[in-house]
Amino acid sequence: MKFISILLSLASLSVSAQNSKWLWPIEGAKTGENIVCQPQDRIDKELNIGNLFIAAPEGTTVVAPVDGTIGALYVVANTSLKQSVTYGNDGGTFDKSREKLANDKKLPMGLKYINGSVMLRLADGRKLYISGLRGNIPFKTGQRITKGQKLGTVAYDYRKIGEPHISISVSGKDGKHVDPMTPFGLKTTFKKIAPLVIPKTLTVKQANDDFDFLVSSIKECYPSFDDIISEEKCQQFVSSTKEKLKAPISYNKFYQIVRNTFSQQFLHDSHAWIDTDDPSITANYCVPHLFIGSLNGKLIVTQAQMGYEKYIGKEVAAIDGEDAQTLIERLRNVASSMDGDNQSFVNQFMLRAWNYLVGNNLTRHLSVIKMADGSVVRDQWISANQVKSIKPSAGKSARYQRISANQEAQYRFTMKSDNIALLTISDFTLDEVQMEAIADSLMRHKNVPNLIIDVRNNPGGHIDVCNRLVSWFIDKPTKETNHYDKVNSNGVYQSFVHCMNIPADDKPFEDYVAREGQTGFYNPSSIADVIYPDSAVHYGGRVIILTDETSKSAASDFPAILVRNGRAITVGRETGTGYHYMTAVKFAHLALPHSHIEYTLPLVKTVADDTVTDRFPAKRGLMPDVEVPLTYDEYYAPEGDPIMEKALEILNAK
Repeated sequence: MKFISILLSLASLSVSAQNSKWLWPIEGAKTGENIVCQPQDRIDKELNIGNLFIAAPEGTTVVAPVDGTIGALYVVANTSLKQSVTYGNDGGTFDKSREKLANDKKLPMGLKYINGSVMLRLADGRKLYISGLRGNIPFKTGQRITKGQKLGTVAYDYRKIGEPHISISVSGKDGKHVDPMTPFGLKTTFKKIAPLVIPKTLTVKQANDDFDFLVSSIKECYPSFDDIISEEKCQQFVSSTKEKLKAPISYNKFYQIVRNTFSQQFLHDSHAWIDTDDPSITANYCVPHLFIGSLNGKLIVTQAQMGYEKYIGKEVAAIDGEDAQTLIERLRNVASSMDGDNQSFVNQFMLRAWNYLVGNNLTRHLSVIKMADGSVVRDQWISANQVKSIKPSAGKSARYQRISANQEAQYRFTMKSDNIALLTISDFTLDEVQMEAIADSLMRHKNVPNLIIDVRNNPGGHIDVCNRLVSWFIDKPTKETNHYDKVNSNGVYQSFVHCMNIPADDKPFEDYVAREGQTGFYNPSSIADVIYPDSAVHYGGRVIILTDETSKSAASDFPAILVRNGRAITVGRETGTGYHYMTAVKFAHLALPHSHIEYTLPLVKTVADDTVTDRFPAKRGLMPDVEVPLTYDEYYAPEGDPIMEKALEILNAK
């Protein structure tokens, strides 16, 4: 869910010192030598958008074209120019990982075309991918690589190119292809993908076709559908939406229908979302003088433009003739991005999502606001670029400063006092170097009796990072649970005809099998496997984990495993991702055929524990052992952290 930021700021662009010419990756070859396919060429009938394929004798040394940090290491089978199967790098080197695959009878192609790939993170935010490698160099993620350093030797990358070769590709911060040729000083053939022409209006047939496909794709792909919506509610939503599609509809209004489909009205999940930006957020969108949200069953003024500060914190009785309770229910109804019956994320959404009180209509208009004390404010909205000051400033809040600190560092290890250490983890995409650094810090402080682990404002990441962290805190193997993965089909999905990352005829779950008396198809889950204590790294002190609605995916799994195994308590609020299951693992990136609105659906329901208890209630996130309710000050005050303060109070009381 994307909220409209009230903080108005200017961003400056800097030119990276890395604009210097890159080194040709084939040792001993001249720059530009033996390019067999470049952007805008075709291989068979496939258009090559952003890859540079370079031929060389098999076994030739491949070097790093530029300084960087290893972000990922894979063994890859490229089944097309847009589709690949990755196997990780479990053997420690490309050659050892390939040896492990030698007897795999389900490989999509011969082992000849399954080889190593390294991703280098560059200083300016770009990512450089070099694929088609072999070698026995034991790299690890997070390792610094210097220009000219050996990465491996030439093997084969793409099965439709017969001679030995590697491929080079580059992506920008948004993950999209960028020019791979200019950095080498080559005349480029790269062309940016032209943006789709978005229709201003959809015909009745186009709108109905798109909506029908949206609903059918969700039902076909999303395996947790029956857990979040009843058949009656489903039919009610579809029929009421169809009533709105009996006349041509503007793109903006149709987008809001799609947005409502990804809300409590239909599909709501922390791993399902709309990828296309909201067209309401334009350069000249308008904002009110009074920003209003809901907290503890009341509408209140949360922020105000300069000159209207006296209204901050005041209760609102009605807006444009609609009473507060009607408006509060409207906000609750359009909440999205939460699992099951999660309440903490809904409460946070309702406090901040002022724009949905007016149906996300951000054109200039007048709001008539009746305050609970009987006074009336006639609020004429103005263009956002005319706003001089918003009070209180979200950007100056203590919470925002914590978020900013998380963005600057993926983890931080500090001391709160002589007997309390703090480990802050901002995401679970930590590489091996970072994990080693955390382990070193943990062992240096293993005699500190108390540890607080903060996983708030953490979107999650890799389950292997989660499990490895868990292994440092447990004294015995984790409890076995009834865990499994479930999908809707082990055959072809009809919705993939409009899928951009999975071929239309692919069967991504053909190994999954039916279970007698149950719907769907199943495969044992690797996510909830038994975790064993790490013999080299162990912290045995008291552990408190800070959680709230911003703790999602692996940031929900990590505290859940430790709580389930009696190695931690949690302080704060319910996690944003469900305790018993999440729907994730593999995703379909789809686009509606006429409006071209793009959206992502998770395809696998991963159940970690199906035991429902008072401690772990059904359809909720991980509930806290000690709850700290959401307050206004937590989101807008310049100082304070009530969840941290509660954890320190608990530890200092012992």
